[in-house]
Amino acid sequence: MIDSVLTPPAARYIDRQAAIIDALSPDGIVAHIERLVDVQDRWRGSASLNLNPAEGLISRRARALLDSDLATRLTEGIPGDKIYPHGPLNEHVDAIEATVISLARRLFGAAHVEWRPVSNSMANMAIFAALLEPGDRILAQDEDGGGNFSYHRSGVAGVLRLDPIVLPIASTCFEIDLAAAERLMAAHRPKLIVIGGGKVLFPYPVHALRALADRFGALLVYDAAHLGLHISAGDFQRPLEEGAHVVTLSTHKVMGGPVGGLILTNDAEIARRVVRICFPGLLQTRDLNKYAALAVSLSETLAFGAALSRAMVANAQALGRALSARGFDVIGADRGISRTHQLFLRFGDAEAAGRFERACHAANIFLSDCALPGDMALGRRCGARVATHEVTRLGMVPDDMEQVADLIAQASRADDGTALRDAVAGLRARFPAIGYSFDTQSAPVAVRAL
Repeated sequence: MIDSVLTPPAARYIDRQAAIIDALSPDGIVAHIERLVDVQDRWRGSASLNLNPAEGLISRRARALLDSDLATRLTEGIPGDKIYPHGPLNEHVDAIEATVISLARRLFGAAHVEWRPVSNSMANMAIFAALLEPGDRILAQDEDGGGNFSYHRSGVAGVLRLDPIVLPIASTCFEIDLAAAERLMAAHRPKLIVIGGGKVLFPYPVHALRALADRFGALLVYDAAHLGLHISAGDFQRPLEEGAHVVTLSTHKVMGGPVGGLILTNDAEIARRVVRICFPGLLQTRDLNKYAALAVSLSETLAFGAALSRAMVANAQALGRALSARGFDVIGADRGISRTHQLFLRFGDAEAAGRFERACHAANIFLSDCALPGDMALGRRCGARVATHEVTRLGMVPDDMEQVADLIAQASRADDGTALRDAVAGLRARFPAIGYSFDTQSAPVAVRAL
């Protein structure tokens, strides 16, 4: 039965899946799901090459804690002063959550941490809900300028009935146009400035933006969804020290933890408002097993994060150079490619970008198409977004990026990318273990198969 609430393709797909499970017994459904998970694990875990910035690896020891009794337990409130459940039931949970808070404070130089958002988008939503009223103006980068769709009318900003204004960029490297920002702030007096999001190659001028924010009575939020590891390592920039009022970030992606978000600030009043909006406003029962896994991931960041961050950037620069040498138009090629784990490829039109993504996916090389500066006004997506955080954690080094670039180039020219799957799986098989973790005895060097 077609659901009129869903899009027609989604409704048809769900109906087809319903027909499959309708023919199965309950235990047959369980076996069906177990088979799907097993195929997924083997495919993504050993036969594909992930270069998608939105995903990441989690170590074996962190992942193991997701399968714990904590997965079904409840807790509400602040560690050490919970309101539910009463008595000793929170003893171990509180210690785990307090560890997460303490590690985040240490890694990011934050006085206050909100650790409960289920994603970076929810962290941004919590900031907007805590600090703004309907009708308030915010100034944020558009999606093709490096920002996230949640800042605009199609996302969280629209849900909360905010008035978003696009913060212009000054170059194809997603750098902010400070002169234009000053003019817009003088004209519109936004309550909040948001920088960052999904596309960041070089540090932002946080000092200058904070000066503008102070001048026009705004707050400055730095969305570090894809930058947490680089910020914690101290070799990119430290937004709170440079003047950002708030930093939000993902705990997965480049951070290598379970999916979630963090909110960081040194402002006690902002922290109080955020904590109140997160609970009981946005969150109640939470997945406590996630915090145990996150504590392990943050500990790995403490131990290995600086070396891992440098290795990711070195691989991104090497991959960018290798792709440029093979004829790809790499954004920032004249400026050293990137100071993060990301790089961006530009195509002549959306059709070419789409063909490239499909060809790579057919070869089991996963990346994502994206909008580049100027695309949104024309309703197109002419770029591709590539990241090196996962292959770096598997142990690949700059020399390996030549083979990765060869496979990408071959896929882009192939009539049938599936013919390259064996070669992709062969490369992936050389790197079976997750390094920069406590899974093995090797310290800050990734594990490579003999």
